[in-house]
Amino acid sequence: MKKTNNISIILFINLLLSTYILKAQDVHFSQYRETPMLINPGQTALNKDVRIELNYKDQWRSFVSPYKTFAFSAELNTAKKKKSDNYIGVGIQLFSDKAGDSQMGIIMGSLNVSGVIKLDDRDKLSLGIMGGFGQRTVNYSNLQWENQYTGSAFNANAPSGELQGSTSYTYPDAGAGLAWTFGKDQMYISANNGIHSTVGISAFHFGLPKYSFYNQTDEKLTTKFIAHGNIEFGLKNTSMIIAPELFYIRQGAQQEILVGSMFKRILQEASKYTGIKKSSLISLGVDYRVGDAIVTTIMYEYSNYAIGISYDSNISSLKTTSYSRGGLEVSLHFVAPNPFGKNAASL
Repeated sequence: MKKTNNISIILFINLLLSTYILKAQDVHFSQYRETPMLINPGQTALNKDVRIELNYKDQWRSFVSPYKTFAFSAELNTAKKKKSDNYIGVGIQLFSDKAGDSQMGIIMGSLNVSGVIKLDDRDKLSLGIMGGFGQRTVNYSNLQWENQYTGSAFNANAPSGELQGSTSYTYPDAGAGLAWTFGKDQMYISANNGIHSTVGISAFHFGLPKYSFYNQTDEKLTTKFIAHGNIEFGLKNTSMIIAPELFYIRQGAQQEILVGSMFKRILQEASKYTGIKKSSLISLGVDYRVGDAIVTTIMYEYSNYAIGISYDSNISSLKTTSYSRGGLEVSLHFVAPNPFGKNAASL
């Protein structure tokens, strides 16, 4: 009886996790501001001449085999040296995701291209596209089924009675997005009257990639739509910056909403002439992913570099099993030009 109860608990947990995965089918990070191209191809090289990003997420370690996600991206403004108001941005993305005992995984590589138009001294508009190829994999040998429990013991060689599909398949993918950015004035401690905002919409998949290990060509990954926006504004004549943000995703009948804010404090400015002393900033953030998690973030920026650490505290129906533990996430980035003390509209 005890063994049957244990099996029932395992199956129940798997069912809950499967529901969660279907709710958020694609790879995504809680620090979505640190994965601009993954959110919207229109953000490719939109506000930076160069951006290199590394991301890592570890989720559900408290009660199942952890879900691990890695990502790398690089963006470049191809015409900056020509001092052009309008330019082409290019970027590459690579990410890998492994989930659960079956090691169900995704490996994806894509190329992003954006066309950026400078509307005036403060506004820019960008249209971007993304195209790439991915591979999904699964390892059936790590799975255990109720039929394999014979008497009081588990027999891995016993037939599971489950139909197994292929262990991998490849697929093409595509996306497109539109982004608008606005910026004015400075972010120096002495003035700190700058305002910078980015708003965008994007769509991915377009029913393009098949989503089946059983070669069911009519099973397609549902088109995903994203709307996002953020604004940064300095509190005049202080060292504080407030950056509220909103993120919305819709994929079929499922949706995700994240709302919150980063609170930033400029620690020091760079040396004006020698450049020996570098600018630095620290940020604390709280986001609410509606019905799912509270995300707390701390980020430290030093000159062109930054490191961010966040943690998802689970508040969904899984909180009893997960003990409210969600996932740890780490981001590292390099950007150019230096984000401190620049006129936001010139970025």
